[in-house]
Amino acid sequence: MKKFLIILLSVTFLLSLQLTPLFAGGTMERIEKSGKIRVGFREGSIPFAYMDPKVGKHVGFSVDMAKLLAANLSKRFGKKIVIQPFTVTPKTRIPMVVNGTIDVEMGSTTYTQKREEIADFSLIFFFSETTFLVAKDSGIKTITDLNGKVVGSARGTTNLQAVREKVAAGVFKPKDIVVTETHPQGMLALKTGKIDAYSTDRSLLEGLRMKDKNPEKWMTVDFAIAYEPYAYIVRENDSDFRDFVNNTILWAIKTGEFFKLYEKWMGPKGPVPIKMSKAYKNYLNMIVYPIKEGWWKKK
Repeated sequence: MKKFLIILLSVTFLLSLQLTPLFAGGTMERIEKSGKIRVGFREGSIPFAYMDPKVGKHVGFSVDMAKLLAANLSKRFGKKIVIQPFTVTPKTRIPMVVNGTIDVEMGSTTYTQKREEIADFSLIFFFSETTFLVAKDSGIKTITDLNGKVVGSARGTTNLQAVREKVAAGVFKPKDIVVTETHPQGMLALKTGKIDAYSTDRSLLEGLRMKDKNPEKWMTVDFAIAYEPYAYIVRENDSDFRDFVNNTILWAIKTGEFFKLYEKWMGPKGPVPIKMSKAYKNYLNMIVYPIKEGWWKKK
């Protein structure tokens, strides 16, 4: 009996070690102690977060939002908080948040109820839709034009899920569905003729198109098969940090900084011009609850 109890206690101890997260003590506490916030960025989610070979680092709208977050954290703790960047993919972004490798993923991730079951999310800060990028001379204008074609989408995305759901429902019947690991891989597959259409968010497709050497060769189709609300990923049961991320978004909206960044990355002179609709602007202004200067201070 004594031997059994010793074994049971040993197993319980080992399990507790396995279940103890790398972020024990809370994200805010860890950031204060380390002086760093670990942020996951995508390598090809233009214009939200992508690797710019000219400067050798991540850039984009969400990268600039991460800088605002770090600046607010610096005010909170009274010392410089620096960003430690990590590159994530659609497949790794949620696991890297959940297991504590990164504190937050800031890119162009779609909020879904299913994802909410394993991670937490910030406020929704952008809306897009799932559609397709094709060659202008492909003749693809409607969803039924994809019948018999090879379509591609990235692993671990809501876009791939939407494509499969539409195929299962008989909305269209492609010859094959090719799964890529990243959006740049999808663009390469399209350019080399391995696929006839690549599916992701409209905003990201326009980013891929605009960054191509021959953007006029490609077009994003008019129809959509799903809608994509963007939010930043944080861990569950970490409300202090999630609230700080949300307040950073809200403060940026209230002070106008959010709109300046939107203009920088998605305005007429930005890398990917996406006109801000009246409904979207109204949504942003509507979610800003009363928030005052100094909200970042410890209470």
